[in-house]
Amino acid sequence: MSYQHLKDYIYYSELYDKVTIEKCQRWDNTKYPKDISKLKSKEKKLEKIKKEYFENVAVQLVLNIMKADCASKKSEAIQEWMKRDQATDEKLANAREPQGIRCLGCSSPLENCTSRDLMDNHQGKEEVLFMFECKKCGKRRSYWENGKEWEYKPTCIKCKAGVQEKSVRKGNIITTESTCSKCGHVEIDRMDLDEKKEEIIDPDFEANRKKYCIPEHEGAEFMRQIEEMKNIVDSWRDKKENKELYNAVDNIKKLTIPEIQNLLNPLIEKSGYIKLELEKPELQKDVILGFNLQDAKSGRKEYDSIHDLQRLLKKALKPTNWRLMSDGVRYRLGFLQGRLRGVEGEENLRKLIEKDFRK
Repeated sequence: MSYQHLKDYIYYSELYDKVTIEKCQRWDNTKYPKDISKLKSKEKKLEKIKKEYFENVAVQLVLNIMKADCASKKSEAIQEWMKRDQATDEKLANAREPQGIRCLGCSSPLENCTSRDLMDNHQGKEEVLFMFECKKCGKRRSYWENGKEWEYKPTCIKCKAGVQEKSVRKGNIITTESTCSKCGHVEIDRMDLDEKKEEIIDPDFEANRKKYCIPEHEGAEFMRQIEEMKNIVDSWRDKKENKELYNAVDNIKKLTIPEIQNLLNPLIEKSGYIKLELEKPELQKDVILGFNLQDAKSGRKEYDSIHDLQRLLKKALKPTNWRLMSDGVRYRLGFLQGRLRGVEGEENLRKLIEKDFRK
């Protein structure tokens, strides 16, 4: 398959660098928004300081970020461009020419397809458009891949009404005269088939490329450092705005499993419960710790036994990194079971405290 749109990597690399250069140059040429020449001496002195800061610090900082951002995204952008152009070529190559078309001038079969192009079908989609030329009389007809003939409906550039076109060809120059049927406006267009558009070469391209286009790995590393700085600043701001929350996290008691048992044993015995036993912990994102005990208080009903134990545990665990899990406590004939959840790490502890704050 011959490729009309897909180019080699160097083509896309230079194209991306041209876009980067234009983007950076626009910002690099940014001027201070105020005219300080007509200000009074005191105001002028202050504005001069602001102007120097803007031009020498702010503009350069943003420019460096812009250069790094463009560099870090270069490979991804080029891959997308190459993927898009390859898909276009494949679509063109796989498109099937409509059959059974005849010339409107001499009724000869049109079998000479002079071009196939991916065009907007005026319905928001791109489809392959085939152009056929009669070998006998030279007249042309164009058809979409689905077999529908392309309809050209020119309109007036002034009033958008329909126009009548008349074309004359002399050698390789085609002159088209368009006359509006409503306002009478005449538009003349000349096309030279021999004219070749030469690519405009920027003599400063390599110098600008060296100035604005940095290696991709340098850009990625710079953006990583910027992201780290942003995270640090965000963390400082968050800690300042949520000082009470972070103080609570700093002051929370981070208890181990033996320490949590030592904390609970005297409290449950004082409340009429005995024989606290801890099961083997489940080491998931958090530590899940099953427990069981017995209610030794004579005459205490099931509801009261569950309620009293849950209230005791919630109060005892609140200053710690442990919580009674949401499935609560189960009761059978004075035997109670439940599960505790232990939390580790500053971020998880913060979420634990935040949940308490919302209650």
